[in-house]
Amino acid sequence: MEIRTRFAPSPTGYLHIGGLRTALYAYLFAKKYNGKFILRIEDTDQERFVEGATEVIYSTLHEAGLNWDEGPDIGGDYGPYVQTDRRDIYKKYAEELVARGGAYYCFCTKDELDVRREAVTAAGETFKYDKHCLHLSKDEIKSRLAQGCPYVIRQNIPAGTTTFEDLIFGSITVDNDTLDDNVLMKADGLPTYNFANVVDDHLMQISHVMRGTEYLSSSPKYNLLYEGFGWEVPLYIHMPPVMKNAQKKLSKRDGDASYDDFAQKGYLKDAIVNYIALLGWNPGTMQEKFTLEELKEAFSVEGLSKSPAIFDAAKMTWLNAEYVRALSPEDFRKYALPYYEKAGLLGYRYDILDRILQPRVEIF
Repeated sequence: MEIRTRFAPSPTGYLHIGGLRTALYAYLFAKKYNGKFILRIEDTDQERFVEGATEVIYSTLHEAGLNWDEGPDIGGDYGPYVQTDRRDIYKKYAEELVARGGAYYCFCTKDELDVRREAVTAAGETFKYDKHCLHLSKDEIKSRLAQGCPYVIRQNIPAGTTTFEDLIFGSITVDNDTLDDNVLMKADGLPTYNFANVVDDHLMQISHVMRGTEYLSSSPKYNLLYEGFGWEVPLYIHMPPVMKNAQKKLSKRDGDASYDDFAQKGYLKDAIVNYIALLGWNPGTMQEKFTLEELKEAFSVEGLSKSPAIFDAAKMTWLNAEYVRALSPEDFRKYALPYYEKAGLLGYRYDILDRILQPRVEIF
């Protein structure tokens, strides 16, 4: 079996450290086994789309050395897969799933759903869609579609339980009563994340799905979609979050630093990537400094932790200093020169400054 992994970010802001770690682990796992690493932009939630975020994802991955292996041809190079460019694919598969009984058309309006939600909430219960439209006759559905009535397509969650395997957390079983008949295709004709990611993972032959533990609770719904189509379920590797401290995880909403933030502060690219690799993975040795090539050789799923990783800025600064001291004199000068000029040191003996500063500089 060819190992095929993917990184599937949503362009809703900058690429934060946790997201870059997911990309790095997926890249390292694929490369360790001479497999393929794929980039897919999941932009179907157009209300949260942030202008320029997609370009930041591209540039960050390229800068970090995480180049993807396939995608649409853009002038002899690979572009990423972009979900809004593939909308017709999802519509076809959604209709197939309806025919198979794994999904159904829903014509309930927002106002109708709001009334039901308020009643359920007032009773102190959690709202779930009540499968109202599942019971419409074929003739009624055909008539409403012919009239152009707005609709969504919902997943038809069956009774019973769903069990799935995770390579870190083992076997997990969920009662299907806790799952909702979520929307798969929205009224605007675009798929939701829950549906598009399953269809794309199948079509792109993803063998191992690597993502954060926040998706553990959604995995049963994904498995039911795979089963509804009769598709093979990929292997799951869910990774604990990167935490800001013991109580709070790194978050875009809190403005926690991205790769670009650290690069602009003077951290070296290789040091950033090296440190991120150690956030939740242990090589099983005392080695802490790794090149990207060494990480490809050393990385293993067995070294991944079940526990959240705490981002330690001081540790990253120490590691960056190790990289600075290992620079050649020529490379140190290249990094240092803009700071010499900014400090008004034009005309000084740069070779003397280099010899004094290189053993002492932690961050440029």
